[in-house]
Amino acid sequence: MAEEYLSEIERAAAALPVNRRAELLADVRSHIVVAQAEAASSSPAGIEDPAVMSQILSKLGDPEAIVAAALADLPSEIPPNSTARTASRVLVKTAVILLLIGGLLLIGWFVLYVLFRSGHAG
Repeated sequence: MAEEYLSEIERAAAALPVNRRAELLADVRSHIVVAQAEAASSSPAGIEDPAVMSQILSKLGDPEAIVAAALADLPSEIPPNSTARTASRVLVKTAVILLLIGGLLLIGWFVLYVLFRSGHAG
């Protein structure tokens, strides 16, 4: 029964980022384990009773509602994926290299001008 409940949450959470989905499932699983331990401490047969598990899951709430709350907690702007960040880094590095090369060429022209004006070039 608990695994079916967790599967419903996982299906509903498909829109969440992978790491957030895994965190949500771990949190819910943890709540189930704690509630089972509490049920077992009050009655040894309680952990095996389907009615107890049903009560635990109903206290957790509807899987759709749990996922909706997790989606609402996401930042409004999700950071770009790592592929986009890598492409951005490559563009920045390329721009810096081109600026450096361009700067060296300008310095080269300036040095040539100074040498020519001083009579050392030719």
